[in-house]
Amino acid sequence: MSKYYFWFCIISLLSFSCQEKPKSFVPAVEVRKEGNKFMLYRNGSPYYIKGAAGHEHMQKVALYGGNSIRTWNTKEAGRILDEAQSYGLTVTLGLEVGNEWWGNDFSYWDMEAVDEKIAELQKVVEQYKDHPALLMWGIGNEVHLFGGNQLMVLHTIDRIAKMIHDTDPNHPVMTAVPLGPNFSKRGFLRFLCPNLDILGVNGFARLPYLKNEIRSAFGWNKAYMLSEWGTEGPWEASSTEWGAPIEKSSTQRALEMDSNWSLINQDSTLFLGGYAFYWGSKYERTYTFYSLFSSEGLETESVNVLNSKWSGDSPINWAPIIDSLHLNSKIPQDNNYLSAGSIQQARVFAHDQDGDSLSYYWEIRPEGLDNFIKGDFDNDLAYLLLKERGDSLQFQAPEQEGGYRLFTYVYDNNRHVATYNIPFYVLIQ
Repeated sequence: MSKYYFWFCIISLLSFSCQEKPKSFVPAVEVRKEGNKFMLYRNGSPYYIKGAAGHEHMQKVALYGGNSIRTWNTKEAGRILDEAQSYGLTVTLGLEVGNEWWGNDFSYWDMEAVDEKIAELQKVVEQYKDHPALLMWGIGNEVHLFGGNQLMVLHTIDRIAKMIHDTDPNHPVMTAVPLGPNFSKRGFLRFLCPNLDILGVNGFARLPYLKNEIRSAFGWNKAYMLSEWGTEGPWEASSTEWGAPIEKSSTQRALEMDSNWSLINQDSTLFLGGYAFYWGSKYERTYTFYSLFSSEGLETESVNVLNSKWSGDSPINWAPIIDSLHLNSKIPQDNNYLSAGSIQQARVFAHDQDGDSLSYYWEIRPEGLDNFIKGDFDNDLAYLLLKERGDSLQFQAPEQEGGYRLFTYVYDNNRHVATYNIPFYVLIQ
């Protein structure tokens, strides 16, 4: 070996050893465990989710101090991500998997169908993984409910989670489960779905139990978020004798939103934040049970509450307050039976804490078939309204036997609305 070659090798080795060692990979978004505390980090900084479930009214999410939205599928995903980015918001992007109870659209037993679904979702992940507004991926929504073998469903969820990590190491993965009676035993997900970073929880009336149940001996005991949170759902509400869920007024629901915010934010070690449901207008038994906005985009008092919690400042103007609603001398919690064709009286008692002038709107609709199937619910029976005098109404009961609802809407002049309804049942004598 020549001395020149010897010194060339020595210099080369010294040069290589002096080069900067490659830094370990740091994801754009990640869950970190620091002691006994889990935290979400985005671009190196702690990120607490103050989110809205839904993609309507994004500008207002940002204006009111929120920072994120959640979707359940990738319909219009490009537009939604771009719009969110324009307002400085992030997106938990839903990947729709399928529920066997929907029909024959998907079966977790069919391995070929599962493989095709994973390949389909991988293309979606590849398409949107580099979008700057992307916060995390959400695999399905309560996909284990109403059918299918639990083990097969969860095995598929974990396969999808692994595919996402392999394809996009920059963003965490969650799946959403309901906060039901057996939630305290969800710890098996840690073992059956080891590739999940976060457990998404859809919680409503049972939110007071969440903090303890997630820490139970058989609980999740890891980072979680509220993929949906709000007030009681129609399946949790008390019902009339004929099975109609009794819906709370928008005023009562705003009070629940306020107290539930305080409840969920007591957990400072596992909780990463959550998405208020539903940021927009949608039908679930009625159009007002969950909707934080009217179909015209008017805000309910719950939006005022979220504004104050997200931003820390009280809104300049609040929605009207409904004190009570009466059908004759009865309230929504009573079983209201009316004779077909009879003349009835209703009155709503409301006020506005800002002193705004109020206006009123009334409507009668047939009871929906269930929480998701409208039946004749969209038939507004306006011909039954006889005399409307602001907060008072005279109407004629329908001639056809069955369940109905009388709705009242109270408006101020600042694009706010308060809502309440009272179920009644028509009997043919």
